[in-house]
Amino acid sequence: MAFQIIRHAFAMIFGNLGQALRVSVGPYLMLILVIVAAGAALVGNNGQLLRVMTGEVPPEHFIGQGGGGILLFALVVLVFIVFVAAWVAVSWHRFILLEEYSGMLPAVSGRPIWPYVGRSLLYGFLIALVAFAVGMISSLFMIPFAAAGGDAVFVAGVIIGVVLVAVVSYVWFRIGVALPAVAVGKPISMGDAWRATAEMSSTIFGIVFIIAFASAIAGVATQGLYGLSPILGMVVDIFVQWVTLMVGVSVLTTLYGHLIEGRPLID
Repeated sequence: MAFQIIRHAFAMIFGNLGQALRVSVGPYLMLILVIVAAGAALVGNNGQLLRVMTGEVPPEHFIGQGGGGILLFALVVLVFIVFVAAWVAVSWHRFILLEEYSGMLPAVSGRPIWPYVGRSLLYGFLIALVAFAVGMISSLFMIPFAAAGGDAVFVAGVIIGVVLVAVVSYVWFRIGVALPAVAVGKPISMGDAWRATAEMSSTIFGIVFIIAFASAIAGVATQGLYGLSPILGMVVDIFVQWVTLMVGVSVLTTLYGHLIEGRPLID
């Protein structure tokens, strides 16, 4: 079942490639322009940032000489990054669930993008708490390996890292089913999402495993391409990141449609 849902997510994207590009390319081009502008502003701040990076000027001096304003601008850029991700996700949810088509830029007016941002940040905070708790518990298992030293510490660290990512991703998909509900204007609570996904908990574990495994392979391949050609590596890296985002959003859309709206899973 997990493989079928992943396959369906890919079919959603590449079977509607034109719409997938419309809901994502325009917003991300705008994001790139903002980041470039922010970078130019940072570097052009009387050369202070470069001097801090080289160690010529202490960070406190940078902040005291107007760096606080630059840091605030960087915070604005971060908010814009979150907004763009939510903009793309809401537009894709609404296309799949409501058949709402986009132009060259997906609509912003009348769309619940900021509520989506707020819910995403709340869930992100809760998941960070889960990650902290799991990390603290897992660190107890590191004690005997730390005493052994050598490769044992590395192996234990990798295992704990995999477990941490798996748990965090599992929780995200369980509660994240509430996000498409926000996108279509029919919000449900986090508790409702958790209860609705209980019947497919093992399937969600499978989805997490497949995505993690595929992401690991793609990461290794991308790093290899960077070694051959930085430009090729960058292009492939952008494509992989785009596919990862769209697949994640599509999986949430599929789970919501099936578990909340009662739509059949398409083989």
